[in-house]
Amino acid sequence: MIIHSINPLNFRNLAHKRLEFSPGCNFITGFNGQGKTNLLEALFFILSLKTKRGSVSDNIRKGADSFEIDSSVTFGQLKHRVNFSAEGRKRKLLIDDSPIKRRREYLEQVLAVDFFPEDLLILIMEPSLRRDFIDYACVQYFLPHEDTLKRFKRTIEQRNGLLRFPDRLDQNLLDNFDSPLSEYSALIAIARLQLLSELSEKTDEIFREGIGEKYKAELNYVSSVDGIPQSIRPGESIDHTDFAGIYLSEFRKRRKQDIESGRTSAGPHRDDWSMTLNGKPVRSYASRGEVRSAMFALHLARFHVLSEKRGIKPVVLIDDVMSELDSQRRSRILELLPEGQIFLSSCDPLPETGKIADENSAHFLMEKGLARGID
Repeated sequence: MIIHSINPLNFRNLAHKRLEFSPGCNFITGFNGQGKTNLLEALFFILSLKTKRGSVSDNIRKGADSFEIDSSVTFGQLKHRVNFSAEGRKRKLLIDDSPIKRRREYLEQVLAVDFFPEDLLILIMEPSLRRDFIDYACVQYFLPHEDTLKRFKRTIEQRNGLLRFPDRLDQNLLDNFDSPLSEYSALIAIARLQLLSELSEKTDEIFREGIGEKYKAELNYVSSVDGIPQSIRPGESIDHTDFAGIYLSEFRKRRKQDIESGRTSAGPHRDDWSMTLNGKPVRSYASRGEVRSAMFALHLARFHVLSEKRGIKPVVLIDDVMSELDSQRRSRILELLPEGQIFLSSCDPLPETGKIADENSAHFLMEKGLARGID
């Protein structure tokens, strides 16, 4: 798949002008605050219908009441016009000027792997960042999983709503929530474990053999519930009934504690995952360079795993995350960038090696929200 062009209207600070892209590498440079990140966010939005920061309405330029992204995208072997607009609570997606009733019809055919500066915090900061990362990757891997996440969130909100009023709590009603909650919890944990098993193997290969780091990288699940394993083998099947039973037993065991605290104390919303290097947590022992290498390896692994699963070559979006890498790491990572369409932004000058410097690449200078092609 390829994004041929994009024309944003009132999307953050981006100029209302059509920008044509190369099907290969697109390198975007410019000073901070000129709109490089906004451009990559617009590209991410048109391929995911998700925003990287805040809500959809936060992307509206100050003083405007709506935004629109008009684009030309090849997917399903054909070039299509993709147009998204947002005004207030109204959202409209048009494909070749026709409305799409189910967003999944479109998302099944497009795919992006994104790496933004905030992603560098995933391995070292709070667990919620890691949960968000792996859950979104699970949805990209298997789109119907989004429904499971929504049902889990709705059910746990309802359960917590009951727990907040213990004087009026109906224990039988709580039982009715625990059963479906355990089913959704099992599905989420299984999806995370299965994807982590595939990502772990590929991440280690890229981290050591590709980037040249010396430590073995592993991804492990960290559950809030006893009985859920830290890892499984790639392709290993898991009995959903067993996991659901483990979660149901835990919800019942912790019921008194949950009533006292007014919230559900165990489950996928309290779980975590970690990356280790030679068995030691990245967040505690890795250098800044190793953390950046580890995140690049993880994102590149996501590209390969998703590409194989979905049969789509994702568009790669990398926003200004190479600046603190030493020259050796930067050079190796540039050589590892996959075939296909790539967008990479940086404050630094154009690299002299790698796919970004070949004759098929396109180079842009971003100034005051306007990107212009440069030779």
